[in-house]
Amino acid sequence: MLNEVKSPPTGEAGASGGDNPQVEKPVTNQAPPPPAQPTQPAAKPKSNVAVIIIIIVVVVLALGVGGYFGWKYYGKKLFNKLTGKTTETGTTTGSGKISIKSVVDLLMYPGSKITDQKQGEESSAYKAELTLSSSDSVETIKNYYLDLIKKNNWTITRQGSSEDNNYYLTIISKDFTDEFEATKYAIDDFTTIWHKITGDNLSIEGIAITATGGSSTSTSTTTGTTGGTGATTTASYIIADSNTREISESEIINFTPWQLKVARNEIYARHGRPFVHKDLQCYFAKQSWYKSDPNFTETSLSYTENKNVATILAYEQKTNSPLLQVDSGCQQ
Repeated sequence: MLNEVKSPPTGEAGASGGDNPQVEKPVTNQAPPPPAQPTQPAAKPKSNVAVIIIIIVVVVLALGVGGYFGWKYYGKKLFNKLTGKTTETGTTTGSGKISIKSVVDLLMYPGSKITDQKQGEESSAYKAELTLSSSDSVETIKNYYLDLIKKNNWTITRQGSSEDNNYYLTIISKDFTDEFEATKYAIDDFTTIWHKITGDNLSIEGIAITATGGSSTSTSTTTGTTGGTGATTTASYIIADSNTREISESEIINFTPWQLKVARNEIYARHGRPFVHKDLQCYFAKQSWYKSDPNFTETSLSYTENKNVATILAYEQKTNSPLLQVDSGCQQ
């Protein structure tokens, strides 16, 4: 009986295959391991130096700008109150406050007349309220005040007109605020002007505004008399308010030649003009308020004063006043 030959098991070599049979390892489909990620250094916190610098710059600018405007609008006012000083072009009282009369004189429209007035107490909303009348048009009055504002470097915070015959504005100065309005009503042949004046540094002490004749005088001159012509006179002035309002010829028609001469020259004397005529030298030397100023110039006179000088001189020439060019000596 023949012996059955068996094949060698799969994967095994036969006898002819050699003395060291090798076993094949099964192949498996495994994915290769992912490559190793590079290690990143830990993030360092960003520096705050730039932020700190910006904050410092903003704070310095804020303090600088705030300090400037704080001093401009509040510091000076406090300084003036503590020291009694003022930077406003006006007359100051003993307490360092500005007399409202000097403000009223500055805001008076040339040739206008005061038709009404109110004086407030220290705690009132307005220190003074004035109603004026003028024969000039609204446009003429408007241009006058715009020039006055420009000349004094004041500020306008509100202006406009409700119609062609009306104009209003608010004037801001260092020491006062003025609410101004001018209106020409159809039934009137004149223009009405209103001034409402306020200011913490204003004093109403010593002011006395009269609604008759359009004059504004202080209480220091209320001891004088007002003649039938409307000119206010005192013991030391022929026309006490010729430096603050425009006078008319009708006010001086009853003056003597000497009164005309003094009335015209006392306008100059208020500013210290030295006089050549002996009669004027002697007269003004007796006035307690007169002080000769060798540096006097006619530019010291205001618009109103120049106009009053011209009015009186024209009347002297019209009436051939005997003292117009004559020095009568110290006999007057």
